[in-house]
Amino acid sequence: MIRAGLVPALLALLVFFGAVLFVAQRVLEAVDTDILSLLPADAHDPVLADALQRASGVASDRVAFVIEGGTPSLRAQAATRLTDLLEETGLFRPSSQDAEELWRWLHTHRTELLCSADKARLADGRGDEMAADALRQWYAPTGIAASRLLQTDPLLLTSRLLGCLVPAGMRGMADGDGSVVSGSITASVFRLDVQDRIGEALSRWRAEYLSKGLRLSRAGALFHATYGAGEARTEISIIGSVTTAAVLLLYWLIFRSFRAPLIAVGMVIYSLSIGLAVTIAVFGHIHAMALVFGAALTGMVIDYTTYYLVTGLGDAAPSRARRRAAIWTPLSLGMLTSVGAFAALLVFPIQAFQQIAVLGGVGLVSAWVATFLLTPLLEGRRVRTGPGARWADRYPGRFLASVPSARLVSIAMAGLAILAIAGYAQGHLLDNVRQFQAPSAKLTAEEARVRDITGFRSSGLFFLVRGDSRDDVVRHEEDLLREVARRGKMQDVTWAASRIAPSQARRKDNRELIEKRLIEPYLEPTLRKLGGGNLHAYDAEEEGAAMPGFIASLRGRTGNVFWSIVPVGGAVPKGLETGEYWQLVDPAARYSSLMREYRQHATYGLIASILATGILLLLAYRRLDALRIMLPMVTAVLVTPAIGMLLGQPFSFFSAMGLFLVVGAGVDYAIFQWESPREEGRWTRVGIALAALMTCISVGLLSLSSVLPVRSFGITVAIGVFLSLTLSPMVRKRTSKV
Repeated sequence: MIRAGLVPALLALLVFFGAVLFVAQRVLEAVDTDILSLLPADAHDPVLADALQRASGVASDRVAFVIEGGTPSLRAQAATRLTDLLEETGLFRPSSQDAEELWRWLHTHRTELLCSADKARLADGRGDEMAADALRQWYAPTGIAASRLLQTDPLLLTSRLLGCLVPAGMRGMADGDGSVVSGSITASVFRLDVQDRIGEALSRWRAEYLSKGLRLSRAGALFHATYGAGEARTEISIIGSVTTAAVLLLYWLIFRSFRAPLIAVGMVIYSLSIGLAVTIAVFGHIHAMALVFGAALTGMVIDYTTYYLVTGLGDAAPSRARRRAAIWTPLSLGMLTSVGAFAALLVFPIQAFQQIAVLGGVGLVSAWVATFLLTPLLEGRRVRTGPGARWADRYPGRFLASVPSARLVSIAMAGLAILAIAGYAQGHLLDNVRQFQAPSAKLTAEEARVRDITGFRSSGLFFLVRGDSRDDVVRHEEDLLREVARRGKMQDVTWAASRIAPSQARRKDNRELIEKRLIEPYLEPTLRKLGGGNLHAYDAEEEGAAMPGFIASLRGRTGNVFWSIVPVGGAVPKGLETGEYWQLVDPAARYSSLMREYRQHATYGLIASILATGILLLLAYRRLDALRIMLPMVTAVLVTPAIGMLLGQPFSFFSAMGLFLVVGAGVDYAIFQWESPREEGRWTRVGIALAALMTCISVGLLSLSSVLPVRSFGITVAIGVFLSLTLSPMVRKRTSKV
């Protein structure tokens, strides 16, 4: 019999080893630490959703460093060394490369581009001023001395464009007291391996230069992501360590053996490894918050092993077959309801929660398989009844075995109703994404210093411009900029692709204006004063230069709609927020609106999940009174948010997500109460108490998280599970004998 059972057990082990190898190869590159991954996608407006994602990507890739202290020469040396160290990682592209791309583009299109001031000069017939400026630059002691430019651009149009089209804040990259290093990260800044490699380069630089009196300030999403990842790693370590210690202690007290806790820990590793492997295989990556949840899932996964082990407690010695049979129905039904609750998370457009759904669902199914196939083989001889088991049988077990009177139930329900009313009256809802994670105070101060040095400001706002063709959207963007300029707010426009790559109509107008008002009347006189040059410098067609990547990233296409984003750095005048072809987008406000909408949808989904659980119970038991099983869970779902509010925790979308797990996990206790109402359920109730305690410990530790979504999730599940356990005796009938 045992030999026959080894075949599926060996298959289960092969799956485990395959999962471990897969995870070991992929985990570092697969971990996502982007806080925006915890926010919902905009399913109503795909163009806006793509623009939000693009704007986030453009902003997150940029990094800047300010080096202060020491002498100018030391700062210059340190800046060069920092650039070299960052480039050695293979992940850093210095801004100088962007500048080279921009120079080539501007030089190629120098007869098609004009800044507004020069366009006004030429329109007024003051082209001589531009020619005179070119001569001054040629003859200035620190001016331009390049024979190639004398042949290709003697009027120095490229230099004029570089000076007037690039925002001042991005040209002034240093002041008298600081040196600036800036650029972009060429891989996702939310990957742990990227964060570690950049962090190592910075550590090497600090080791060389901080002792010489230099100071380094940083700015960029990379460093906030690194901070968040560090917090997540700490939380995973704390949750995993505390849960493991609790398992070892509690299981030794219950079973008076270290084999039992080792089996439990082994089953946790087995289940989570398979769940993690499937999640990475499905999504290609996994969010750090899903990993934090995975550490918290320990308490739920370990329940399955617990339910089997407690069947070996007491003086009787039932066979393995009888022990499996005793838990087959309640454990299988509980697994299905819990997996169903996890599956409900898949319908919401937040990938981090979809990952939690897959990780949790696959993890629980794996735990269920391991409980029936592996745990009996690993257990060896039957566990002994420890002092903790007898204490649990005497106190929590006796409470769970009680059959509350109608009067007691009424009093309990009235008390919970009062708590609910007080909580809902005092509490509030939270959808504002700005409050989801407190930023590092140190990083905030460093970013402020970088802004002071560079003069660069960004509000996070941007205009989204749409059109039916590429040139169409460029013309609409030009119309927008014209309106911004008319209101005197052009200094607040950070970048605009149409400044660098205007519409065909504007290129034609600029070309004619430059040709007739500048080149024809002033090129030959300028060359005579310079002592020679190329009279046909502006006649030849230049080889096409690629549009600078950071400019091209401001444009996109979704389906048949072409669009561009125009970042702004300040307040937008009233009346410009919305136009026929553009709209002002505040990403934080937009995400907050989506959070509110999905919180409402989550509430409806929760109702559907409860109804689905009821249908599953009716199909399983084919008895109407089986719906009594749902009473503790439904009560917990209704009261848990109110208790959280009384504790100062606002109700958010993530609280609603936690309630889905309360539906799945909470109904398990009631199912076991329903299945084991008499004396034979004595040790099962000990298992229920131990399982609930482990879940409350592991998931409850999420309340220590610095990230509101994780904290809300943990508090909600812990309160809901505790209430479900406490109320589970209501399922028992008064005819039950214990």
